[in-house]
Amino acid sequence: MSDSSSPNITFMLQYTEANSAYVDYTNRDEAVQMDNDLDLETHRQSVEGMTESQLQKIQTEVPETTLNFQEYIDYMNRSYATEKQTDDLTAIFTQDANYLQREKVTELKQKLEQAHENGSLLWQGVISFDNEFLAAQGLYDRATGRVDQQAIKMVMRDVIPKMIAKEGLSESAFWWGNIHLNTDNIHVHFGLSEIESKREKFFYQPRHRMEYRGNFSQKTIQKCKSDVFHGLINDKTRSALLRKEQILANLKANLIDQVVQENRVVRSTEKNFLEQAYNHLPFQKKWRYGSNAKDFAVSKFFLDKYLDSYFAHDGKGLYQEFLQETRDFLQTYEGAYSAEKNQTYEKLRKIDGQVIRIQRVSKGYDLDHLVARREAELRERLANRILRSFRETPPKFQNPFEANLTHFSTLNQQRILEQLPEASVLKSLEAWQKLGYQLTPNAKAVTIIKPVYDSYDKYGNGVGKPDFHQDQVYDISQVEENLLAKQLTLKDLSFFSSDELKELVDLAKQKPNRTLKERQELGTFRYALKLSRLEEKQKELLVTQKLLQQVQPLATDQAFVDFKRQAIAQELKLIEWQLTPNYKLKPEAITAKKLLAQQFQDSISLPVSKASGENIQIPVKQLQEELQALSTLRDQSILSLLRGQNISKNEYVEELQTHLSIFQLKHDIYQNNQAIATSTDDEKIRDLKRLNAQHFSTLKGLYSKLLPEEESQQKTQIQQAIAKQMQVQKQSQRQNLQQVHGKATIDTSFMRQLTTSLSKAQQANHRALIERARSDEREEQEDYRQNR
Repeated sequence: MSDSSSPNITFMLQYTEANSAYVDYTNRDEAVQMDNDLDLETHRQSVEGMTESQLQKIQTEVPETTLNFQEYIDYMNRSYATEKQTDDLTAIFTQDANYLQREKVTELKQKLEQAHENGSLLWQGVISFDNEFLAAQGLYDRATGRVDQQAIKMVMRDVIPKMIAKEGLSESAFWWGNIHLNTDNIHVHFGLSEIESKREKFFYQPRHRMEYRGNFSQKTIQKCKSDVFHGLINDKTRSALLRKEQILANLKANLIDQVVQENRVVRSTEKNFLEQAYNHLPFQKKWRYGSNAKDFAVSKFFLDKYLDSYFAHDGKGLYQEFLQETRDFLQTYEGAYSAEKNQTYEKLRKIDGQVIRIQRVSKGYDLDHLVARREAELRERLANRILRSFRETPPKFQNPFEANLTHFSTLNQQRILEQLPEASVLKSLEAWQKLGYQLTPNAKAVTIIKPVYDSYDKYGNGVGKPDFHQDQVYDISQVEENLLAKQLTLKDLSFFSSDELKELVDLAKQKPNRTLKERQELGTFRYALKLSRLEEKQKELLVTQKLLQQVQPLATDQAFVDFKRQAIAQELKLIEWQLTPNYKLKPEAITAKKLLAQQFQDSISLPVSKASGENIQIPVKQLQEELQALSTLRDQSILSLLRGQNISKNEYVEELQTHLSIFQLKHDIYQNNQAIATSTDDEKIRDLKRLNAQHFSTLKGLYSKLLPEEESQQKTQIQQAIAKQMQVQKQSQRQNLQQVHGKATIDTSFMRQLTTSLSKAQQANHRALIERARSDEREEQEDYRQNR
């Protein structure tokens, strides 16, 4: 449907109060204007997006919408341009009659007068149809102009009672309607009232009286419109919709069935996601995906990651099919529900008796938004199914480990089999505990002989002559899974991007009353985030280094370019060392690493408690040397190249000077704190604290100067490219470097009523079986040293 096309069905609803003063007012000439009606007792409602021009058109074509309660009673039985009326019959139709007899019209008027006397409300609704829509459903003949009025009346007889029930009107509610044909669009106009009203009353301050609530909920209006649409579509359209609905239902069922299906192969990352989702669930509380509770946030994070992985792998075919079918299904309704897009209309509200007019632009039919909402609903259903399965039993997996007996020396293999003939997978107690296992009650350690060296090379190989010591290991048959004690390793967390790790850290920080395990986990999450950001910084510096290598500087710029080339090389070396465990570094490298860390210390991240003169001396010197090298620079484009965004020399200089000011202020606060700690003079202590408060206020201003709030979430072009590259790389690692951890044995008895899985999902499962992953280097070398 084009942006300018009309909706198939529009619905306007207004109500009039039984107020005798209003009857007099409407006799004035200007009272026929709809805007004036809003200022008084007639209140108009419409679905979102109906434009003012559409409303004015309805007013012109259905003139009775301008009448008040009592005038409407007299107007009811006038001649309509619908069908010829006889002396006995009128064109009015009701719940029981297609053509109301004139004597019944009199009874209807009496009911309306009685309702008026009892202070009830009169609702007037206009449902307008696009003639092309009616023609497509076989209800309108373009050549003759004839309309299947009986079909429309039958639909209204089904729809209006539902609307009455949904709004909770009394049993005395009654309605009638007319079909208008002599207009550009065919309309159904209906009236609705109650002899004795059950509507809620509220005190309306401008008139100092209690009044009935007149507005119907937007849900009621939308439901009425939906019911009219479904009632009028022909069998072919209805069958197509039913078929699409059934396809969607089956796809949902298949996805739900697949997501926790018994014996489904689960990837190592998915296994971790499920285990951690269970691991972090709050105790003695309801588990519901829609919850925003702080103690549920970490579980929700891992549930989302599990579903993301499932949608990208085993459930990809079903998921993509669901999205496409959903889009096709919703497009069927586009004509029925869409208002004109980008049309300006007035949103009218009454506040303290005054009409407030706000200009709005209609959104039209936002298909992408509706698909996203259906997608979110599916995700919630899937997650709640998983949570329901967790209530019955924790996620369990078959033996995920490969036999490693042959990794031990020949002599150790003999020793192991003599002590435990069925041994297959052996690890130290510490290694088992890291993997979330604990010893069984009767477990007896298996003794081996282990070589111990004074030092090891970067590959984990021993250097020099070894000493042999006894060590203890345990077989997998001697341990049992302790899921609640399991923590993610840095290797597990390496599959997350920096943004994902930042989200995880923030969620873990929100959890109240953290246990020791949760505090340790938070530390691991933070360290993983630090490593991820170091990797991003490393790649960013490598890009900048290559760009600088291509620069042919002027003589005046050579000093600054040389300084930055050296600084970047030094910072890259620092990051290389920071990403390397200390046990792999030589003592002299560890010392050099500490010096470089001081040299490139960030002024903002430096804690005040460490801002001693000794600690700030090296980074301050680095900044001063950069300022000196910068003083002769003429080509400012070099600065933009370094920063990845436009920046002038003055701005660059100001930034460096701001860093110097921050270091100095933190040092001043540090010295004041030292003086406070040693002083016994209360007045001096108060003065120093007051001075520190001023320093902290200045610091806050300097921080915002370096990174304004509106720019805090922005990244340079280089940073954006690096972040995107890292995200793709980590996704590739998830797909291609994974170790299969067995088959899920989640109890799915609650799923038995759902349809069986599609065969294509099983093919995806088979792919998971053949994907292997290698352990990271550190774990491999530690195992190697342990088991020799």
